[in-house]
Amino acid sequence: MSEREAPSCAAASSARQGSRRILLLSRGGALDGEQRQLCHLAANLDRRRFVPLVVLDEEGPCAAELRRGGVELAILPTRDWRRFPEMLWRYMDGGRVLRRARAWGVDLVHASDRWKSHYALLIARRMGIPCVMHARGPMSSHDAAKHGYRKASAVIAISKRYQQDLLGLGLAAERVQVVDDAVDQRLLYSDPAGRERVRQEWGIGQRVALGLVGRLEPFKKTIEFLEAVGHVPPAAQAVWLVIGQPGPAEYMRRVERVMARMGLQNRVHFAGRRDDMRQVLSALDVLVTLSGGSVMFEAMACGTTVMTVRDDDRPAVHARHDETAWCLTTRDPRAVAGNMERLITDGALRRRLGDAGRAWTGSHLSIAALVAGTEAAYTQVLGG
Repeated sequence: MSEREAPSCAAASSARQGSRRILLLSRGGALDGEQRQLCHLAANLDRRRFVPLVVLDEEGPCAAELRRGGVELAILPTRDWRRFPEMLWRYMDGGRVLRRARAWGVDLVHASDRWKSHYALLIARRMGIPCVMHARGPMSSHDAAKHGYRKASAVIAISKRYQQDLLGLGLAAERVQVVDDAVDQRLLYSDPAGRERVRQEWGIGQRVALGLVGRLEPFKKTIEFLEAVGHVPPAAQAVWLVIGQPGPAEYMRRVERVMARMGLQNRVHFAGRRDDMRQVLSALDVLVTLSGGSVMFEAMACGTTVMTVRDDDRPAVHARHDETAWCLTTRDPRAVAGNMERLITDGALRRRLGDAGRAWTGSHLSIAALVAGTEAAYTQVLGG
């Protein structure tokens, strides 16, 4: 057994003290929104009741942040459960994680990332322990079947919208709890020096910077964002940014074709992946999101105006139109473009929404609430 897989004395000590041991499975690597939520949770669980033990699939900033928080973790491969040829390794990977879970003596397994759900189900089945899964996006019947959500002991949805999706698919109400993502107000705040550095790097000057943040992929709707930008007159005093890691090759080819068709080659700047997200979000005047996620809360905490675009009229709890954000319920790119123009020209509106968003996140999206809600879910499935 390698050094990374050696049994832990800390876990054994916690067992003697009566704490329940929680195995958290997630992707590693970069400290993106999902991984940041994992770090918030693992570092702040009440260790008198729950001891977090984390398995990531790779080293990187996420692993480093967990170690800084005093969280014990192992780096073990958990390749894609369903995608060929990675799936050929799934039982070998699963067996390795199962051995680690047994060595730790875990009482509950939590798939913080839905792509780790089948590994969590395997461990739960073999060890006879509860399995909790996170739902961080819209949920169709295909998604629920693909990731095994109906087999989970409990599901934590990050919004009421996603909870409604799961209830509509037949999951019992007592099995689906809403626990909002959190923002760390100690870190996510306006950084004037960092803001100016990034704005100078991108040559923004006095223009208004609008950006889409996230990996370039269909879920983040990069193409839909570009199509809306293409309908904003070039004369608008704006800088357009796409910030995130490039996605699958076929999707990137589609992005290039849209850029050419809309004549955006010299208008949109692709900034790639960034590790200074606090400064990046502070540098934006408007964060545009077509998929939601914790990045919009992080932008709100920085005092940056958030513009959300979706195609249904289900109300959101935190992004409230003309109160804490600018919210659209359309997929018409011309309508989206018209609202972008309004935010570009109306500085007073941007300032009002930015101030309100920051105040809202400070009072409603705390790490303490994230931890308390998750601990309640653990307590329920563990029988108190």
